[in-house]
Amino acid sequence: MVHILLLILKAIGILILVLLGLVLAVVCLVLFVPVCYEAGGSWKDKPAGKGKISWLFGAVSLSAGYDGDESGLTAGVRLFGQKLWEMDKEKEAPETHRPLDEETLRGTDAERKEPEEKKTTLWEEKRIPAASAENPQKALPKNPKPRPEPEDKRHTEHKKKDVFGRIKVFLEKLKFSFQSFCDKLKNIQNIAEEKKAWLEDEENQASLKLLWKQTGRFLRHVCPRGGKGSVTFGFEEPYLTGQVLSAAALIYPFFEGNLEICPVFDETVFEAEGSFKGRIRAGYLLWLGLGILRDGHTRRMLFGFLKGSAV
Repeated sequence: MVHILLLILKAIGILILVLLGLVLAVVCLVLFVPVCYEAGGSWKDKPAGKGKISWLFGAVSLSAGYDGDESGLTAGVRLFGQKLWEMDKEKEAPETHRPLDEETLRGTDAERKEPEEKKTTLWEEKRIPAASAENPQKALPKNPKPRPEPEDKRHTEHKKKDVFGRIKVFLEKLKFSFQSFCDKLKNIQNIAEEKKAWLEDEENQASLKLLWKQTGRFLRHVCPRGGKGSVTFGFEEPYLTGQVLSAAALIYPFFEGNLEICPVFDETVFEAEGSFKGRIRAGYLLWLGLGILRDGHTRRMLFGFLKGSAV
């Protein structure tokens, strides 16, 4: 009996260990296997592009594309290479009007050739009986309009308002608006002083530095790791093309080697094409969040800000 009980406990323990191993494997996959993304597009007379998001080395993927026309929009979801969902490209065929039969045509002709006698009888039924000598009262309107009466004396008295009363009301409104304006200025000054004191606090400065540092790491991790592109542009006026080129020179060092700019000085043209790809790990994002929440002052500051915004 004891031997059977030990075998049952052993089987239950093995089952629990297997379940814990599966849960741990799923957590590790979610945290450490990156979500990869890639996209590419071009602009030549019409925009076109495609993009793809995949996870678990392509086991789960979502793709979408656009060829420049409404019929060129495509999208689909795949799981281990099998299609789970795909956008239907086929459009609904337009409805075709069936030819009318002879019976329906005869019916419409008969309706059009309706006898005039019926129409006249219907019209006579709806006619209003005219006035006759026997009923002279029918010719007269039932509710004659009353003649306009002369203007009332109250209307003339209403125009004569007290000038001093209006001036008094205007001065009271002006005084109230001036007081409210002064109160707003005092509130703005108090808020500015509070913000200045808050920024001069050393703990707040340390929290802001930590947030700035973690935000920079987040952006560097999320931004694409590689890509190439080319832009060809031009205007009829060479001076305008030169101005755009000088503005593009400010951001060109950030994309040196990956972006090619080709100016055209004698015609209006714009063409562009490029592609990029990158990856995102959930574990790294979680580590960044924990780095912020580990600091007690930063955690309290963020929770206080969230509560204030929710209110």
